[in-house]
Amino acid sequence: LGVSAAAILWTGWITCAYTIFAQSFGQGRVNPTDSNLIYTTQPLFSSLFAYFLLGEVLGIYGYIGAVLIGMALWLVSSSGDESV
Repeated sequence: LGVSAAAILWTGWITCAYTIFAQSFGQGRVNPTDSNLIYTTQPLFSSLFAYFLLGEVLGIYGYIGAVLIGMALWLVSSSGDESV
């Protein structure tokens, strides 16, 4: 029962409640454009971690998606207009 209770508490408090709190806390202190750019990079970092930690490789669609995300990030960050 002890290990099960610890797993339930970890899942509920750390992986769910804390991450929602941390995201809300961070978003309140960063402007919306920067926040969106950070969240847009999540698939890129996920694939990098999967490559280095698990040895996974991308298929052709994965590379195409990575290029499209990179191009979108470049377009938005190079526009110089804060209202984008």
